[in-house]
Amino acid sequence: MKLRSQLALLVGGIVVVPFLVAASVLMLQYLNARSNARDPERILPGDWIRSGTTRSDRVLELRGLAGQRPPGMEVVVLGTDGTIEFSTIPGFVTGTGVDPAAVLEYLRENDQATLIRPREPRQDAASTGGPASEPLFLVRIPPPPAGQPTMLRVIRSRVVESMIYPALGLLLFASGVSFWIVRRFNRSVRSLEVATRRVADGDLDFSLPVHGDDEVSSLTRSFDRMRLSLVEEFARRARFIMGVSHDLRTPLTLIQGYVEAVSDGLADDPDTRRKYLSIVQDKTRALDGMVTDLIEFVRMDTGEWKTTHRPVRLAPFLRPIVQRYAEDAAILRRSFGHAIELSEDLEVSMDEALMGRALENLIGNAIRYTAEGGSIGLRASLEDGVPVLSIRDTGIGIPAEDLPRIFDPFYRGTNSRREQGFGLGLATVKSIVEGHGWTVDVASEVGEGTTFRIVMGKGPATA
Repeated sequence: MKLRSQLALLVGGIVVVPFLVAASVLMLQYLNARSNARDPERILPGDWIRSGTTRSDRVLELRGLAGQRPPGMEVVVLGTDGTIEFSTIPGFVTGTGVDPAAVLEYLRENDQATLIRPREPRQDAASTGGPASEPLFLVRIPPPPAGQPTMLRVIRSRVVESMIYPALGLLLFASGVSFWIVRRFNRSVRSLEVATRRVADGDLDFSLPVHGDDEVSSLTRSFDRMRLSLVEEFARRARFIMGVSHDLRTPLTLIQGYVEAVSDGLADDPDTRRKYLSIVQDKTRALDGMVTDLIEFVRMDTGEWKTTHRPVRLAPFLRPIVQRYAEDAAILRRSFGHAIELSEDLEVSMDEALMGRALENLIGNAIRYTAEGGSIGLRASLEDGVPVLSIRDTGIGIPAEDLPRIFDPFYRGTNSRREQGFGLGLATVKSIVEGHGWTVDVASEVGEGTTFRIVMGKGPATA
């Protein structure tokens, strides 16, 4: 779960949980009130009397009903004939007559006392002027004990309960969710901290476990990808150093051997000495070219050259290059053609010297791997408004198994393993082109030739 979702869950719970707990408390209070209402000790006098008199009309039954009164309730049953049929109140004697003045005086002195008639008098008795057919109940409920809570206290207690329980529920929920979030977050952060310390100490040979799918876990995955990239980079640099050491050692060994031969007197005659010195000179030039390639590749790897971009008119930039290589191709008995189908004022932001270096590598390779009588061509045109450079040849071609790796540093294809150099030419081309935000691709068939295309897609062309 994402960290954002976990925080949303926490905030949502903070809003919803108090309402759920409050609703639960109110429901319990309501059910408790209903249960208390059904308790015989809490039945109101009128409800208790009516519940009995609906089933009793005789004096004996009324006495039985009065005897079953709720605890604490005092009652006097006043009969329809003016006598007291049943009494638990002192001063009212069973079997004596009813003194209305005494009843009124009792009602005035006792606020908890009341007169209750279970039912309305029967219609026949009321219409004939006869006595009422239903008895009267003089009922007194004793005042609540001193310790019994008043209504205000009850209301206050319930309000406090309605606030305390939601607060406790909110506290428990927030604590639980916060503990869960912090535990997940802390586990990922501690794992990431250990990994950063190991990387800082130079240890890259470990696996970084990832738990969950939140933002910290995503950061951990990105950190692990960075670790793997560093592993690949260090391996690449190790291969780079090994390749440089090997390729530099070969010409240096030859130079050393011929110089020692001359110094040991093995080349006493002028012709032999001149031959040896010519070989040393050739190897020195080859070594200089290799060092130049190496410097250019390292420069591409640092990216410092990207600060030298400036707008360059593409057509005038290409013409001197194609004219120079047309002469070289003619000397080597190869034909060189070109087609620059661009407006004179079309400008592209680039490093002019490095782009010239990339084109020299591509055109030089085309001439080198094309036999006498073959042809090389350069075409510059617009495709969907984007400048595209194509360098094609009718040379020996590149085997299909070599195509995926021809831009790798120090990689030499099947047809170039006998050539001198580091194998950095096409790697340098790729670095220059991609450093400008462009793309380079290749298509080739063995025996048919090769075509390289540079698509200046992201380098904005302006006219």
